[in-house]
Amino acid sequence: MSAGSVAQRSWRSFIGGRQPHLPRTVGRGRDGYTLRQRFWASFIGVDLPSASLGTVPTAEASAGLPMPSSRESTRSGLLTGRLEPGWFALPPLLEVSGLTAAGGDALILEASSPDRGARFLVRRHGTVPPEYRLELVLQGVDAARPLVSSVRYATASGNEQVLLVPVIQGQFGPPASLVRLPGFTADSASAEWTARAPAPVTPSTAWDAATVADSVRAALNEATRAAWRQVRELVGDDLRRVIDGGLS
Repeated sequence: MSAGSVAQRSWRSFIGGRQPHLPRTVGRGRDGYTLRQRFWASFIGVDLPSASLGTVPTAEASAGLPMPSSRESTRSGLLTGRLEPGWFALPPLLEVSGLTAAGGDALILEASSPDRGARFLVRRHGTVPPEYRLELVLQGVDAARPLVSSVRYATASGNEQVLLVPVIQGQFGPPASLVRLPGFTADSASAEWTARAPAPVTPSTAWDAATVADSVRAALNEATRAAWRQVRELVGDDLRRVIDGGLS
């Protein structure tokens, strides 16, 4: 194998080395970056900036989430800083080429919140047109009292849709809820495709009545409806009536 082979050049790039006949450039194997980050930089052919120039994302914050391209990061607000406090961008949907899991469902997204306490799983149900469903699963989080997450996306008509997803600890397994994503399409993973980690319901919690009505109707199983009944006890009379109407 020649000294300039693809394999050798790739290995030098990954470990931060250089070819003997080339001048030294900024390395891709800088200290302060995880092995996964150095590998990704080598794979896409970019140089990592010095860790002293800014904060390097930790493995805990990025593990389990697809590393978006610069275009996707800008689109979702990761680089532009346009996301509101508490919101984070969800990654693009996975490509599915006609193969579905048993029961006609295909997993098209699996992501975690930045604190790793919540997993977001989106499945495409094999109907015509397909129905999209979100399962929210908590990990290592106390859900003895209801916690509520939010997801936001663009509908087929181009409108913004916000859904509230309550979760509470059940008798068995981790806390989890299952909801329908009304109006969701394969193109919904746009700039609005964002989420908020689950948070407790407090006396200062204020939700739009229409959003609550849509969210209660989206519940697909008894665990999610049970979570809404617990939320009902923590909100004002106006929202209680909205929740009762959605559960009836």
